[in-house]
Amino acid sequence: MQENNGMNNEMKFEDFESMLEDSLNPPSKGSIVKGSVVAINGTDILVNIGYKSEGIIDKSELEKDGKLEVNVGDEIEAIVEGVQGGGGYVRLSRKVLNQQRDFDEILDKFDKNKPVAVKIESSNDKGFLGKAGEIAVFIPSNHIDLRSKTKDQKNYIGKVFNCKILKVDKKAKSILASHKLYIIESAEEEKKKFFEALKVGDKVKGKVKTVKEFGVFINVGAVDGFLHRDNIDWGKVKHPSKYFELDDTVETVVLNIDKENQKIELGLKQLKEDPWDKVKDKYPVDGEAKGRIITRRKKGYVLELEPGIDGFIPEEELSWIKNSNVKLERGDIVEGKVIGIDDEHKKVIMSLRLLTENPWVTLKNNHPEGSVVTGKIKGITDFGLFVDFGAHIDGLVRKLDISWTEEIEDLNEKFKVGDEITAKILKIDEDKERISLGIKQIEKNPWKEIDKLLPAGKVLDVEVTEVNKDNVVVELPKGLTGIIPAKELDEQKVIPEEFCKVGDKLKAVVNKADKREKKVILSVKKYKLDAEKREVKEYLKQIQDKSDSSFNLGALIKDKIDEIK
Repeated sequence: MQENNGMNNEMKFEDFESMLEDSLNPPSKGSIVKGSVVAINGTDILVNIGYKSEGIIDKSELEKDGKLEVNVGDEIEAIVEGVQGGGGYVRLSRKVLNQQRDFDEILDKFDKNKPVAVKIESSNDKGFLGKAGEIAVFIPSNHIDLRSKTKDQKNYIGKVFNCKILKVDKKAKSILASHKLYIIESAEEEKKKFFEALKVGDKVKGKVKTVKEFGVFINVGAVDGFLHRDNIDWGKVKHPSKYFELDDTVETVVLNIDKENQKIELGLKQLKEDPWDKVKDKYPVDGEAKGRIITRRKKGYVLELEPGIDGFIPEEELSWIKNSNVKLERGDIVEGKVIGIDDEHKKVIMSLRLLTENPWVTLKNNHPEGSVVTGKIKGITDFGLFVDFGAHIDGLVRKLDISWTEEIEDLNEKFKVGDEITAKILKIDEDKERISLGIKQIEKNPWKEIDKLLPAGKVLDVEVTEVNKDNVVVELPKGLTGIIPAKELDEQKVIPEEFCKVGDKLKAVVNKADKREKKVILSVKKYKLDAEKREVKEYLKQIQDKSDSSFNLGALIKDKIDEIK
């Protein structure tokens, strides 16, 4: 016990020596000391720092907003500014200590590229003056905000802004800073972290920032995501403004991430069930569907069957008639038959014509080839007549199918639009959408039976229809025309214009009927010669008859002479 007491006494003595030494040696300038407040006077605060005399600190350094922050007995820390009065008192400063610490902290932040909080206290024509703790800070006018033109400077006074340290003046213990660069770099850092964590399929919430015709920009924190009009709803979206207003809060799903350009594509409809998943159940092939025409495409029409499900009517499915020029208008409600499902383009393929009767089938049933139909001329061209005979499809009578015998040069001289005609259906070509009609085919081709109709040697009463210098044209049965060459008009050489005129009636005999050339050649001369022969023949017959009746030849000759006289 005595040994322990000796050791304790020894330690206490050493401590006492140290304390005594410290109390006799004044603290050096710039050293940091701790002490307790022992007195508060009018302008000073006395602090026991373990020296033979108390330290003195200006009372204003421990006031905030005019209110003292310490009381007698509180322990404080300060820096020694100097020993005055021959060691009589030690001048302390809490402000200088805080300034030193603040400056050390700023140096550390500058080295680590960390921001510093600055409170703006005043401004001038070049920028803003403020404090980061106890350190003076200057922010140039064009570095206070992102805007190219700052607000009224008064709007910044008294506010605290995080800033990037641009430059440190160690001698003046002041810094140059930028709030704008802090915002830019912070945003970039935030974007970087955002994109590192973001994945396709993530759900994100944000506020509508801009509404355009083509889509919506939504701020989701670090960036603005783009929601395309086509990804708003499964149905046709005319304009996004019908779905969103500015500052609306909306949850979307991430569809695509472009980290390089820091862009994301958002989707809203993807959060709902895709109606296309049940399209085959709702719109089976061979079933019927109804929808509204929404647009015209190069090869057909698109219609909306319901939101999220579109139909498509190919051009060839509009009508049974290819060149029908069927036109549908936007907003028209149409009904058709489902003929297929296009999963690749998400379209229900439909047909309008399959819900109507095929006019070609009706035509063939009601008017098969060979049928005789009556219709009205609706068009006249150089090559034929277009006829509407009430079968929804026009027929064509070609020029060469009008008459077996007549060659008509100008159809307008013989026909006019609105005339009713009767014709035979010659051919129905559904692929080419043509119906060939014929007028002349109603009757038999007279040239096929010309040998029976006008055999060589047949005597005809004909009427002159045309007189030329080389021949005479006459009218024959069945609409045929005949030609009497000038040399066949008489035994003597005659001029046709002097021999007869149009309208005269002549007796002629058929010389030749040429099927190939479709010509009938007649002869008046031959008729006359044949007539003389017939007379002689008749005369000889009469002689024979009289001879048989006992009359003598002399008497007959005398009788004949008397007749001539």
